[in-house]
Amino acid sequence: MKVKKMSTQLGWTAFMAMAATLSMPAAHAGFGLPDIPIPGASASKAGNVDVGSLLSQQKDLMGRFNQSMSNMLTAQALTLEAGGLKKDADLASATAANYKDGTVHTKDQLARDTKISADAAKAIEGLMKKNTVLSADGQKKLLSAVPHYAKGVYEGTKLPKGFQAWTDSAKNGLNGLTADPLNASKLTSGLGDVATVATNLPALVSTWTTTSKAFMTYAQSNKVDTKDLSSKMGDL
Repeated sequence: MKVKKMSTQLGWTAFMAMAATLSMPAAHAGFGLPDIPIPGASASKAGNVDVGSLLSQQKDLMGRFNQSMSNMLTAQALTLEAGGLKKDADLASATAANYKDGTVHTKDQLARDTKISADAAKAIEGLMKKNTVLSADGQKKLLSAVPHYAKGVYEGTKLPKGFQAWTDSAKNGLNGLTADPLNASKLTSGLGDVATVATNLPALVSTWTTTSKAFMTYAQSNKVDTKDLSSKMGDL
């Protein structure tokens, strides 16, 4: 999947999720979307909505995002450390730890960390352009970054479609919860969490692709095997 296409998808996902969150008081009015089957439920308009299943799926989706973010930031940290940019490496590493622990929850935090990853990507591009020959220790650090890039990219390319599918199902489900405000509130909260991530995903997917390509060039110039990452990059 091309980065431009993914960015377009996620921009729509973010818009739709935020619209649902902001319009919750008028949820009974409907969203104008076609009915989408909800796992574990029959027709949502009949009120048979499996909120527990949807929230479980949402938790899994957010967990996959956290894993992707943690892996990409860890990969960037190792690359920066190999290139002698310790201060930048320490910042990326500390940020990665927050996602591994699942302690990032607000849009301000995510916006901040999106910039940290973008700044790290620029620094890695700088290392690539300098084409500095690394020591054996530096080469080992680059090699240790390969699986993190591969895992992050592999999961990251799946996130746009996953966020879109869940948002559609959750919003459709709200139509069947007009007489169940407690579960409607839970589902709306889930939409809000998804919107927080979805608004930043286009920039992140672009950054992850750019930094992975720069890393491969930098690593290959230092005779580091990037075959595992190359297989995951596909046609990005």
